Amino acid sequence: MRKPIVLIAAAALLAGCGASTSSTAPSPAVSSASTTGQAPTAQQVAWAGGVCTATTALKKNVEALASAVTSGGNKVTAALQAQMVTVETSATTLVTAITTLPAGSESDPQAAAVKTSADQLKASITSLESSVTALQGKSGISQATALASVGAAAVDALSKFGATAAAIKNAAQDGKSTLGRALAAAPSCSSLTS
Repeated sequence: MRKPIVLIAAAALLAGCGASTSSTAPSPAVSSASTTGQAPTAQQVAWAGGVCTATTALKKNVEALASAVTSGGNKVTAALQAQMVTVETSATTLVTAITTLPAGSESDPQAAAVKTSADQLKASITSLESSVTALQGKSGISQATALASVGAAAVDALSKFGATAAAIKNAAQDGKSTLGRALAAAPSCSSLTS
């Protein structure tokens, strides 16, 4: 009984990993060809690169947690708890990167949208952490139920990740935003902005 529930949770989680981010946030009304904003400074491009690097790392770490869900066996709880530490660290790094705006960028039109999506992502990671913690001491059917909760929380986290990635992509397409132009210019953002 436990193995089918674990596989269902894992399938749901993995399906979330490949989900398109286009349905999680509206497309920007501003064309990327409209480049009326100021050219970004080196500090702003460095900020953008840090945000995109942290975003990509978080996605990989949540996907690794999905692999731990499917491992099953007596050590699944320990594996998930160990991976959750890595996910939590990645999420904190991402939120810190996003909220540590370069001087003079606080009023940029795209800063608030990216920060809001990162805050929502951080909240979903906290919920995921709670579901992983709830696995402690569980076995049999109760472990399978708890694993299903981890899977659902991970799908939610991936959905919020998709919203953050979409906010970054939308910002990068806003030629009137200096931070948006910085995101478009940072090489580490190419996989998120194209």
